[in-house]
Amino acid sequence: MLSQRVAMPVGLGQGLVRLLQFSGVLSTENPTKHQLSHWETVVKDYFTPKAIMKFTLWKDNQRNEAKPFEIGVPILPRFFLVTTQSGVKSMTLSLDGARERLLSQHHAVVECVTAVWTYRYTNGYTVTLRGPLTVHVLLIPHPNTAPSQTPPYSLKFDHLQFDANHHEKFIALDSVMGHRQSESPKTPRVRTAPTPSPNGTVMHRMDDERIWEEPRVMIDHASIPGEPVNAFGIPQATMRCLEVRTFWVRISLY
Repeated sequence: MLSQRVAMPVGLGQGLVRLLQFSGVLSTENPTKHQLSHWETVVKDYFTPKAIMKFTLWKDNQRNEAKPFEIGVPILPRFFLVTTQSGVKSMTLSLDGARERLLSQHHAVVECVTAVWTYRYTNGYTVTLRGPLTVHVLLIPHPNTAPSQTPPYSLKFDHLQFDANHHEKFIALDSVMGHRQSESPKTPRVRTAPTPSPNGTVMHRMDDERIWEEPRVMIDHASIPGEPVNAFGIPQATMRCLEVRTFWVRISLY
């Protein structure tokens, strides 16, 4: 029984946990994220040497123009570095409703049809990319490991595909600059005297359809930071990095 448990370290939620651990690394805010060596270590720890990340982006949330990218391990560290240098201070993956299936003894797939990849920027913007996510997780044995080492293997991503069908942009209120002037909440409107209706029932009239008016904040000469993303929902520098990589890959095929 013990040997069976050791032989099944993936397919029962372990791949999903590994994906959440990866999300935790992306969400960490530290200065080393601006160094290429940091992302090289992250990619080495979480991806197989021949892993591919497929990324599809749609322009202006419309189904008219898409940008599909295939990012291999050699360019993955640069992809994360350029994104971080474009003002992204943290990234997170939300995987509500994700499921994990066992494909073989050492191979599982995690699927989430409503995944959310969130980018938080230093200028106050938060951008969310939404769409289906599929990740193939492989069990990689550690050769020549001591019997006491636990576990003698690691779980790594061999194929990650994310189709960002929709993106949304939000901005923190503190990032909206200008002189603020608060208005006190309105008191409820006073009802007028009841007015009898033709059939004898009583009808109440009010000066305004809204009984309560919410307080509002007026901002004189308001200004907000410029949007840090392009029409596809990612920084323009990141898009350029991916386009240049795609161009050279196509050139090498000829």
